[in-house]
Amino acid sequence: MLELRRNIAHLLLGTFFAFLVVSLPHGLVLICNAVLIGGLIVASFLYQRYNITFLTWLFTRFDRPSRFTAKGAITFFAGTFIAVLLFAPLYAALSILVLSIGDSLATIAGHYVGKHALFKKKTFEGTLTFFVCAFAILIFFVAPTKAVLVALIASATELITPPNLDDNITIPFITGLLLSL
Repeated sequence: MLELRRNIAHLLLGTFFAFLVVSLPHGLVLICNAVLIGGLIVASFLYQRYNITFLTWLFTRFDRPSRFTAKGAITFFAGTFIAVLLFAPLYAALSILVLSIGDSLATIAGHYVGKHALFKKKTFEGTLTFFVCAFAILIFFVAPTKAVLVALIASATELITPPNLDDNITIPFITGLLLSL
């Protein structure tokens, strides 16, 4: 249930943030993003040092147990910050949607129905789900050929990004870069 809760939260927060990217002024989005990253770092520090009921509730329900609390959320918002900083609002929002929807549903598919291992812990079913989601998002905004190519390369990025780099950063960067070309 933890993976399902985490990924639903990832999907909903990312979709909401993508909406903010195209709705709010660019500078305000960057400030909000930086505040989120800073707030998550502070919350992670406080959680590790003090028994704060809300943080305990939040991190035990939505974070994988590890030595670095909130790592996924921090890298997610770092990836969105990079996308917002480097790319036009539409491409940044699309990159965030590909990350939040594609990565979330790929993880859920890989975890619950994945049977065919491809690379490390990644499955064919998860990678295919990522590709279908990315394509379904992009086809409404770019030419079909470009949607297929970007979805294919973003899927490969999600598949082969090493754990020490984190796909929350590589996916929005690669997707935004390809959309900008």
